[in-house]
Amino acid sequence: MQKKLLLVCSLAGALLFPAMAPVAAQASLHTPNVVLGTGTDKVDVTSRFRGRDILVFGALSHPGAVIAVLRSPDSAVAVTRKTQMGPIWVTGKKVTVSQFPGVLLIDSSAPLDKILPAAERKALGLDPYGILEKAKYEPEPQDRDAWMAAVIAAKERQGTYQIRSGSVAIQDGRLFSTHLHLPASLPLGSYELDVYLVNHGKILAQSQQKIDVQQVGLEEWIADYAEHQPWLYGVALTLILAFLGLGLGIVMQRKS
Repeated sequence: MQKKLLLVCSLAGALLFPAMAPVAAQASLHTPNVVLGTGTDKVDVTSRFRGRDILVFGALSHPGAVIAVLRSPDSAVAVTRKTQMGPIWVTGKKVTVSQFPGVLLIDSSAPLDKILPAAERKALGLDPYGILEKAKYEPEPQDRDAWMAAVIAAKERQGTYQIRSGSVAIQDGRLFSTHLHLPASLPLGSYELDVYLVNHGKILAQSQQKIDVQQVGLEEWIADYAEHQPWLYGVALTLILAFLGLGLGIVMQRKS
């Protein structure tokens, strides 16, 4: 962490003090740039994982607004609709929505609609409704907008979709920082962190970094074994459950 902070500070110094490096400074004055750092590039998930904050910080070559976006790999979710039958409610139609990010965390230094126009936000994947429009629905519903709203509402309740305006702090127009909160339930894989420098509705610069969210410990071994040896995993699981059932039966007989 300290090494990364020192790296960002040194790079920020190169951007902020052109007298120290005339050639590099002239280039930085004409070419906007974002220097990006994070508190970690790996998140370990265990059975005790309850979520985690990721520090995102860096330096700007030019003044402007900042947007930080963390996206997970694509995932799928099954959505059901309740149907009333007389005095009771029962589970009705089911639609599976896939090919859209399972986690979308967006922090910005100002409200998004004040930073970028709607078309630009949609093109960059900063609009959840725009993302869900491109998702795959099976079976294809007639009222897609209603299902889209239901998916977004569920994601917001789970904390896997978050949009926080004003959460990015900018100091002296050059240094920025924020904390992106990963929820307890999240998909595994390589996450993409993008930071945008925006001024007057236009993106001046962008920087990207990968963050690996991976399962570790016993959970990792079980998941890996189930993936590579599914037949043996199924047999072992069946035997374990059979022995547990047999043991429980013996205990209950003794108690009776």
